[in-house]
Amino acid sequence: MDKRYNPIDVEEKWVDIWSKKVFINKDGNDSFSLVIPPPNVTGTLHMGHSFQYAIMDFYTRYNHMSGKRVHWQVGADHAGIATQLVVENNLSKKGTNKKEIGREDFLDEVWKWKDFSEDKIQTQIKRLGSSVDWSKYRFTLDDGFSKAVNKAFVELYRQNKIYRGYRLVNWDPSLKTAVSDLEVVRQEKKGLIWHIKYPIADSDEFVTVATTRPETMFGDMAIAVNPKDSRYKSLIGKYALLPFINRKIPIIGDNYVDMDFGTGCLKITPGHDFSDYEIGKKYALHEKNEIVQTSDDLNDFKPINIFNDEAWTNENVPAPFNNLDRFKARKLVLEKLSELKLLTKEEEYDLSIPRGERSNIVIEPKLSNQWYVKTSGMAEKANEEVRKGNIKFHPKNWIKTYFNWMDNIEDWCISRQIWWGHRIPAWYDQNGNIYVGENEEDVRNHYKLKDTDLIQDEDVLDTWFSSSLWPFGSLGWPEESKDYKEFFPTSLLVTGFDIIFFWVARMMMMSIEFTGKIPFKDIYVTGLIRDENGQKMSKSKGNIIDPVDLIYGITIDDLIKKRTSNLMQEGLAEKIERKTRKQFPNGIDSYGTDALRMTFFSLATHTKDISFEFGRLKGYRNFCTKIWNAARFIDGYPNERDVFIKENDNDKWIYDEFSKTKTQINRNISDYRLDFAVNEIYEFFWSKFCDVYIEECKKSGNTANLRPLLKEIIYVLHPFAPFITEEISSLLFNDRIIL
Repeated sequence: MDKRYNPIDVEEKWVDIWSKKVFINKDGNDSFSLVIPPPNVTGTLHMGHSFQYAIMDFYTRYNHMSGKRVHWQVGADHAGIATQLVVENNLSKKGTNKKEIGREDFLDEVWKWKDFSEDKIQTQIKRLGSSVDWSKYRFTLDDGFSKAVNKAFVELYRQNKIYRGYRLVNWDPSLKTAVSDLEVVRQEKKGLIWHIKYPIADSDEFVTVATTRPETMFGDMAIAVNPKDSRYKSLIGKYALLPFINRKIPIIGDNYVDMDFGTGCLKITPGHDFSDYEIGKKYALHEKNEIVQTSDDLNDFKPINIFNDEAWTNENVPAPFNNLDRFKARKLVLEKLSELKLLTKEEEYDLSIPRGERSNIVIEPKLSNQWYVKTSGMAEKANEEVRKGNIKFHPKNWIKTYFNWMDNIEDWCISRQIWWGHRIPAWYDQNGNIYVGENEEDVRNHYKLKDTDLIQDEDVLDTWFSSSLWPFGSLGWPEESKDYKEFFPTSLLVTGFDIIFFWVARMMMMSIEFTGKIPFKDIYVTGLIRDENGQKMSKSKGNIIDPVDLIYGITIDDLIKKRTSNLMQEGLAEKIERKTRKQFPNGIDSYGTDALRMTFFSLATHTKDISFEFGRLKGYRNFCTKIWNAARFIDGYPNERDVFIKENDNDKWIYDEFSKTKTQINRNISDYRLDFAVNEIYEFFWSKFCDVYIEECKKSGNTANLRPLLKEIIYVLHPFAPFITEEISSLLFNDRIIL
């Protein structure tokens, strides 16, 4: 053995071996399987990925060593919007855009980027020591998976569980597409609220509303007051006149209205506010002859849309307010209201601004034709499996969060107005009739169409739709593949709490729908890795850490270059550089993968937020050195026996302590408390085995048990620190731990 432990040399040796060879499963009835949450091909892995992959690899190795047949499915996600935006930004730097080069050439560019990013991600996964079978790698846009996606869409449509509807969605005016709630972040900031007078029809009276969005007034369809509010009881049933256009809008009484908010009067704009949309739907608001009317028939509900796809005012807005950016429209509306003496008050107000996670543009609630999945029935089936205990959450408190979401589930918008992704398998004839099939040939056969001209839908499916099929689609469904039959349902899912609804719940619904089985038995919900100050790691904050840089180390100049390149927001580079130089004046040291893995395990608490601590990383690097030095010392003694034999009190004590440690570790592993487990093995090895037992053996000269005990300890340590333990096992015992 080398005098000094060099983790980089050792780890690269085993990375090469493990990436070319998979586990040899033993015969047996018990199996353990899991799927990798497929990383997005948008660049490289972040700390959260590495944290979760370390946990997944731990349980894969542990179960393999327990004699189970194991399978850890690896792959990557095409990540529709996120990946397309990366490529669009790359094109912008070259002085062109997707419209100029066209759909086909643009998709060629995305595929090139995919290959580039995928190569980096695969290299990272391998470098982390992940024990996956690379021969079974899947991508959510490969031919087999695309077949699964199309089949799922068609089956749901033909069962009347998918429909096309004109509804309110989160709209990103920059990307010009609907986005999911997960892709919307809230920015808390100081803003303004304005008090605006609306004339009461056929009177000299006014009613004053308070609003943070005066520019949307051209879409107003009612004014709502609380029927218990004595100030406004007499107005219910009357009409107000919408300033500038004199549309008559009803004054309605509804308990939803907070009497203490603003003036106690709310303008109802169903086409541009989600709460207003529900109120508008409740009363089936619709305009007829410039008068908004209510109805008991939901089919009468027709909200008014006043913005185009770029969030500029459209033809439903009169001059001089039309064809303006929404914020310019706001400014002009306020000016004109002031001139008419209808603007009575302006005051500060705390706002929660929705912004696109990718674009940083203010999201606009917008009416749009989209595809939807009816989710209520599928949600009930998934909920029942959780209630029965067939699907377990770890820790248990996440069950409440799950039900809070699922008990209030709405239909799922699954279409996106972008080019990269699974194109929706729907076709239209000249009359707008819809035909759905796995391909055009299937459509023509199913609907008995011969010469009818058909045009395929331009939209693509939401990434979450395809990824919801991942647990069974990645294993071969809809084909009855060997892996599907042997390893589905999977045993464990490791994921973050932030996607319990967007991914976990949808995998549960889709799996039960298409396979009749749950997708996984246990869900280990991890917290989110944050920096040492508890801040979310993000490119804009300049606190991103590449896990590979913790393994190999990185100079301060290279770290700054990495953190400041390809910034979406200008002017951040200088601030990020100052912060980085202060935090890492000498760059980042090399720590190796084993030290990083054990640091992750020590941080695997049952909390939402996990602050990454460099002190722990240094401590576990020292621990790896301790393991190596102990092995070197023991290697200096002859190999006297293969098994541990209790010959004296010291032997009895250490083996009893080791047995208790193993029992506790196994209990911790079953409870998904790797933080406790890694601490148990750390304390035993350092404080009891090294500091006490080895020292007593040196004094007494009774060293025959050192080697066999080390072998057993190394075996227990392996899932925690696979590289150093495999190396020691190979050098000292001429044996492989993992085959």
